[in-house]
Amino acid sequence: MYFYEVIKKCDIELIVREFLLLCKKSPNINLTEKAIRKALTSIDEIRANTSDTEIIKVERVQTEDDEYDNVYLFDLSDESTYGLEINPWANTLGYRVDENSLSFYGYEKFSALVLWEMTWFGFDEKTIQNHVKSWDE
Repeated sequence: MYFYEVIKKCDIELIVREFLLLCKKSPNINLTEKAIRKALTSIDEIRANTSDTEIIKVERVQTEDDEYDNVYLFDLSDESTYGLEINPWANTLGYRVDENSLSFYGYEKFSALVLWEMTWFGFDEKTIQNHVKSWDE
C-alpha cells in the first residue's frame, strides 16, 4: 500500500488529533492545527509519484535517556535510509508503507508520524524549499 492510500483510509480528524499530540511544545496550538489542516488539504490535491523501491518505516527507539518514534525511508535498491523532512511531498505520498509499522501504529498514528516528519521545516513545500535554500547561503 502507498502512503497516499493510507491517508485516504484515515479519519482526518483522528490524524489531526494524533498530530497535535506530537506538538505539545507548540507556542500556538490553534495556529498549528490550522497549518496541519491546510497541509492535509494541499496533500489531498497532489498526484503521488509511486515507487516500489522505497518504503516508509516507523519504529520505536529506546535509548538510555529517551524513547521516540523514528520515521525514515528505506531504499530497497541500495538498502540505505533517508529522512523525509525535505523530500518532495508527491514522492513521499507515492512510497510504499511498511506493513509491520502500519499494523503496530494504526493508520492515523502512522500518518500523523509521517506528516510530522514531512512538515518538520514547514507546512507547505515552498516554505520547506526556502529553508533548504537558506542552508546554501
